[in-house]
Amino acid sequence: MNLHAHLKWRSVGYKLFIIFFVSMSISIMIMGYLSYHKANVIISSKVSQVALQTVQQANRRLELLLNEYANRSLIVFSNREIQKGILGEYRESYDQSYNNQQIAKFLSNLVNVKNDTLNIYIMGEGSASYRLSSNGFAELPMVSKDDQAQEWYKQIIAADGQVVWYGIRPTFIKQNNNEDNKPVFVLGRALKNFDHINQNIGVLIMEFDPESMQLFMSEVDFQAQGTTFIVDQNNTVVADSNASRLMQPSGLNLPSEQSGFLTDVVDGKEMMVVFDKSKTTDWKFVGMAPIQNLVSDSREIGYYTVYLVIGFSVVAIGLALVFAKYMHKPVRVLFWSMRRAREGDFDVQITDVRNDEFGMLFHSFNTMVTRIKNLIDEVYIQKLLKKETQLKMMASQINAHFLYNTLDSIHWISRIYKVDEISTMIFGLSKYLRISLSEGNDFVTVKESAELLESYLSIQKVRYQDKFMVNMKMDPTIMHYRVLKFVFQPLVENAIYHGLENKRGSGRLDISWRMEEQILYFEVEDDGIGIESEKLAELTEVLEIDEVVGEQNFALRNINTQIKLAYGKEYGLFIESTLGVGTKVTLVIPLR
Repeated sequence: MNLHAHLKWRSVGYKLFIIFFVSMSISIMIMGYLSYHKANVIISSKVSQVALQTVQQANRRLELLLNEYANRSLIVFSNREIQKGILGEYRESYDQSYNNQQIAKFLSNLVNVKNDTLNIYIMGEGSASYRLSSNGFAELPMVSKDDQAQEWYKQIIAADGQVVWYGIRPTFIKQNNNEDNKPVFVLGRALKNFDHINQNIGVLIMEFDPESMQLFMSEVDFQAQGTTFIVDQNNTVVADSNASRLMQPSGLNLPSEQSGFLTDVVDGKEMMVVFDKSKTTDWKFVGMAPIQNLVSDSREIGYYTVYLVIGFSVVAIGLALVFAKYMHKPVRVLFWSMRRAREGDFDVQITDVRNDEFGMLFHSFNTMVTRIKNLIDEVYIQKLLKKETQLKMMASQINAHFLYNTLDSIHWISRIYKVDEISTMIFGLSKYLRISLSEGNDFVTVKESAELLESYLSIQKVRYQDKFMVNMKMDPTIMHYRVLKFVFQPLVENAIYHGLENKRGSGRLDISWRMEEQILYFEVEDDGIGIESEKLAELTEVLEIDEVVGEQNFALRNINTQIKLAYGKEYGLFIESTLGVGTKVTLVIPLR
């Protein structure tokens, strides 16, 4: 085997062909299973939707029944005779006897309206309690301490007059007869004093025949040997069609949604479960049926899938060859471009437009090469600026002590001859030069920058007299931060020469140093002649150019470039101006 053939078999294209062919073969082999499974899912979903609608309709019937029960309890809750009897508000024994007759008559009429009410227990905490059951009406003593200590009693009191639903269960109140263990539907409600609404005076327990509820639950038909039941917030069965699972955990992990369907394994069988939450009780009406019975007609899809597998197996080889060739081409393009960049050609760009991962790689490569080129340019510009600054600094430092001594001599001569203007200007100039040189440091504190500005302004005030007023505000918490030295004074100088000097009458110069979220905002605002809109647009465009070439607007562009090189491209100068109104220049840099 020669070298060319050896490389061919080891090439990326060949490996991609093998990978794609194997992947397609494996995909086709499992396609039958996936298709059959998907068919079952679709059919199950459709059947589940129908079952869910059935459960929702049954739940609406349940809510109507529960609302009717709640309304009956509210009638008892609002009865005046019951209130009077519990509180013992009698003038004489005859009054008590008459009141008991009225209560008995009221409860009997309530029960006779519908014959599903089995027992009504009014457990008063005052003078008396009442009971209406199959044994008739009876007045009883006030509720005992033992009953008040029961958990169900505390729950009803805690509900503060709202209905507490207990579902189908054995009765709370034992009468020592054959009816004690018979399941009944139970609800409870705290009784309130009408004159003192926050005072509980007892508890109402109403028990209903569960037959009507169990009947319409058994009528829910999934046509697949399904069952229905109701669970509470703790996922405990509170009602079912045959009372076989009452007060037991349902064994299902139902989500918190209002309604829906899911699959779960119950007693070793995969079951389709649909549920709908009641707005009245927060209970969930649940329907459950074996999935196998629901999707028994989906086997035909399995046979159809076998034919698809055979057809796609034939196509897989051809697709593998096309895919390998398509995927190998961008690899060659990327390799060729990387080789050119390695040889120093940072202008190379991949022009192929793709919407896949290779397109992202091409874009990342182009961005990387452009960024490298820009970094090289920025380093070059920074070196030029640094060299220029160093040259200027070296020139300014020649005979610095001689210059200080000479200025100091002139200052004292001016003081001797009482020429205060010259003395002030010489003193300000001397201080300005001393801070400007600052032993060749590029960075000074904000305090030193402010002193530099004050020295400069003291000179300008002598020159311009009352031409303008200066108002400087500074946040005292930023004094110790270090900033670039030669970026603040030129902005003030521009405001004086280009804004205020040509203005008729006196002007105003506002200078502000403020910090917001570790960002320094140095603002210079004047009420001078302003800038024309065309000129302002030109200045804005100049500040967006990174190169510092040309003489026009050199000062502003040089300052802006220094800021971006020192702090980042998101910082710099920002200009606002209105012709005839004034100009505001904002310098934005981070404080470190």
